[in-house]
Amino acid sequence: MMPTTATIVGGGAIGLSLAWELSQRGIQPRVLEQGQIAKSTSTIAGGILPPANFDLATDPMDQLRGLSHRLFPEWSGRLEQTTGIDVGLRRCGGWYLANSAGEKAVMLGMSDYWSEMHIQCERTTMDVLQSREPALARWLSQHPDAQPWWVPDEYQIDSPRYLDALHQACLAAGVTISQQTAVLDIRHHHASAAVQTTTGWIESDMVIVCGGSWTGLVSPELRLTHSLIPIRGQILVVKSERPLLRSVINIGNRYVLCRDDGRTLIGSCEEEVGFDKSTTEEMIETLRQFAIDLVPELRSAVTVQKCAGLRPLTFDGFPMIGRVPEKPHLYVASGHYRSGIHFSPATAVCLADLITGQTPPIDLEPFRVGKQQKKCPTP
Repeated sequence: MMPTTATIVGGGAIGLSLAWELSQRGIQPRVLEQGQIAKSTSTIAGGILPPANFDLATDPMDQLRGLSHRLFPEWSGRLEQTTGIDVGLRRCGGWYLANSAGEKAVMLGMSDYWSEMHIQCERTTMDVLQSREPALARWLSQHPDAQPWWVPDEYQIDSPRYLDALHQACLAAGVTISQQTAVLDIRHHHASAAVQTTTGWIESDMVIVCGGSWTGLVSPELRLTHSLIPIRGQILVVKSERPLLRSVINIGNRYVLCRDDGRTLIGSCEEEVGFDKSTTEEMIETLRQFAIDLVPELRSAVTVQKCAGLRPLTFDGFPMIGRVPEKPHLYVASGHYRSGIHFSPATAVCLADLITGQTPPIDLEPFRVGKQQKKCPTP
């Protein structure tokens, strides 16, 4: 029998995308968010969407990325039509700058792979880069041996706007959203599932846990207590009178990008500090100096925000998308690490297909929940 109700634990990009998708398929979702949607980790993400080609992808992660990359323009259009919110999806392109020998080796390998995938990646010259991004002139003069690659199909999206649009679209579709509502436990029955909050148990046809780094702590029922490692990423946001860069600038695992309103996002880092979401002055200043070295005009930019979020990393780097083994009314969508925003449309579509008895556009076997579970003896 087709399910008609669902309880979704977690109101980030994955949870809200899934709620919106299920609402379009005749299922009535309820979203429970332990904090505030406007302050979730998803709103802190830089919103960089690297290029992908769904048609040629064979690697499972590339298939998931490729499907999302294909879906995003249509999703952003529907969100704006429904809510009036421009989520800031821009095909701005991305520059990948390699300065060290290691960075150059990585980019040579990446450009070869993208070429095989028919993704445009042009190894170009410093003169071309300077003509397109004059704000980088000083950095380029100081690093004459650096090598730039141009990737035109890289997008950016304004993550807080995207979350706000998903939130409003869900409300417009009749989704019930409860913020500041912690889930204390989950129970599974032969024909339904339920979550416990401080006000009691909520029954529904299914429960879907989209709790990010906290997924494994929601309930022992999931057997995922040690399956996710929270990795902190810190971001600095500053503002100038106008955008100083046209495209995303990537150097190693750090980046600088500008929004239309003059905000500049500078990230990021990877820190294992448990569930500590605080920023540190040392890292924020490191990011600030990285950006000033790259774009000297940012020295006078006004600090708008210092923020940090926790990215959920699984032991093999693959997100969990699917049904919990031996519990047909309990699902998980989590562990997307640094790609939660990018993978959200594809995750929602694939899991909604699975739930409604349709064949997902990609094979979800590589993302099965069971391989991440802790193998505990049954009491």
